[in-house]
Amino acid sequence: MAKTRFQDDFYQAVNGEWIEQATIPADRPVTGGFYDLVEGIEKEERRVLAAIEKGEQQVPEGLGEFVKLHRLTKDWQGREAIETAEVKKFLQPLLSLTSWADYQEKEGLLIQKGYTTLLAPTISPDSKNTSRNELWLASPDLILPDTTSYQDKDQKEALLQTWTTMVESLLQRLDLTEEGAKWVDQAIALDALLADRESSSEELSDSWKNYHPMTLAEASEKLPEVKLGETLATILGQQPEKVIIYDGPFFDRAFELYAEKNFDKIKGWLLVQNLLEVTAFLGNDTRVLAGSYGRALSGTKEAISPEKSAFRQARAFFSQAVGKWYGETYFGPKAKADVEQMVQELIQVYEGRFDQIDWLSEETRAKAKVKLAALGVKVGYPEKLPDYLAKRRVDEKASLVENVQRFSEEAVKEHFSKWGEKPDKSRWGMSADTVNAYYSPDFNHIVFPAAILQAPFYDLKQTASQNFGGIGTVIAHEITHAFDTNGARYDEQGNLKEWWTKEDFERFEEKTKAVVEAFDGLDSAGAKVNGHLTVSENVADLGGVSAALAATKASGDANLKAFFENFATLWRQKAEPKYLALLATIDVHAPAKLRTNVTVKNFDDFAKSFAVKEGDGMYLAPEKRIQIW
Repeated sequence: MAKTRFQDDFYQAVNGEWIEQATIPADRPVTGGFYDLVEGIEKEERRVLAAIEKGEQQVPEGLGEFVKLHRLTKDWQGREAIETAEVKKFLQPLLSLTSWADYQEKEGLLIQKGYTTLLAPTISPDSKNTSRNELWLASPDLILPDTTSYQDKDQKEALLQTWTTMVESLLQRLDLTEEGAKWVDQAIALDALLADRESSSEELSDSWKNYHPMTLAEASEKLPEVKLGETLATILGQQPEKVIIYDGPFFDRAFELYAEKNFDKIKGWLLVQNLLEVTAFLGNDTRVLAGSYGRALSGTKEAISPEKSAFRQARAFFSQAVGKWYGETYFGPKAKADVEQMVQELIQVYEGRFDQIDWLSEETRAKAKVKLAALGVKVGYPEKLPDYLAKRRVDEKASLVENVQRFSEEAVKEHFSKWGEKPDKSRWGMSADTVNAYYSPDFNHIVFPAAILQAPFYDLKQTASQNFGGIGTVIAHEITHAFDTNGARYDEQGNLKEWWTKEDFERFEEKTKAVVEAFDGLDSAGAKVNGHLTVSENVADLGGVSAALAATKASGDANLKAFFENFATLWRQKAEPKYLALLATIDVHAPAKLRTNVTVKNFDDFAKSFAVKEGDGMYLAPEKRIQIW
């Protein structure tokens, strides 16, 4: 088989041999760079846990409760023996609802107890005053992945049938067939009403469009049959003056379904939703059965092993503690200092690039620099855990479900206690053993957990060019999120605010429109990429490569081929077609191959480094190359 040329398909040329040899594990729908790192970290964490349980290693500080919970999660026999009694006890508060009025009376209490209800309240910073946490209302989850999943009638019916078969089998297994005879039809009927009114992933991807502040009275008018004030007073301790609606178009029509006439449908929906949430904590056969719909959606061939599942379930409730231990144990001070230095170098590169950008006015340029200077940076792992997590205790005499319910109740109480408070910027949004990174527009900070700071992203043994092509592009990607199609609308304090001149923003939108067009409609395993859904991440990729490339060239020993090749290595993956089709519907990131090929062909340095000429697959005419940041 002829080797693919770099000039024709760069992603394939770099990763083709690996893709050919790679095997997708049966218990997940994808494999690749990110996923291999995740697997390696989990393997090491499980090895240490096994050594602790055999008495070969002392319990590290902060992991005692995690080890205790794992004793419960791995007792599959004990879990199965009581699962029917457990699930009926868990569902009892929902089973006992007698009417719409009864539901309205009890919804606040159900939320406090950790149950999913039709209202989806959450506490988050006010987008126009990020120094204060406010109460937000979102729309409920759907059965299918997205509102667009309901448009193809055959696909919709096939997926709903798979879901129905799963739920009916669970009801039978858990001795709920009699009580649950109508639940599935009721849940599907309500889901249809929700799907007709909710916004799609694409529509919700513009975060700035999803800020609809109003008084409690105004919000209550939108839901005339809902005792909104009383429910919120139950969970907050008093009625809020302000409510922020997330999915505006949905709440304009929510009165049509948050109504007494739909009580039976709502009750069936509540029972099925909460049943599906508790099944993971019952016996192993029940857990496997409850995952069948998700596996069908993604093309995953089989459920994860009971051993992996037991580990992941225990870790889920102590992920920050496990992550902190991981960071302290495996991420050294030398690497931390080196990465922090790279972050500062890239911030300086960005500041210099603002001066070189000819389409920005002096006024906008100055404000962009203010936002950049205010950018917060976290590398490695948090210094301490949030109090409620540090105080979380496992009751080994109680069942797993009882412990999980209590954890949920404690987390809900802590979450809603943040209402009206100043947001805690010291908290990490992901654990330190997570292979990822993020930018928070609310806090205007970037976070790089310890887990991503290893090869191929970063290694002290790699050259500067390789590291800039790896973690450098990731760091600069996250910095760019402060100036992407969403981030650009928030100021240095994280407030939703127009800080650009009108003319500059129009020019910016013209440039981002070109990014939408560059990706829109491209093929990914038979599915079409949505250019608008993915535009923020694609802008961040372009900006990330651009800034990291400049830093590489300034490093004094630049090897641009190594830079681009390591960038392509980051995104190598092999995935089931169903999984790629699913991501095309809901993922704000473009498919891995396109993140590589469509991005790099916009750079003159790429074309020069690999002698790309007109007629080559990777050729893009110079006048069509997009440069924003």
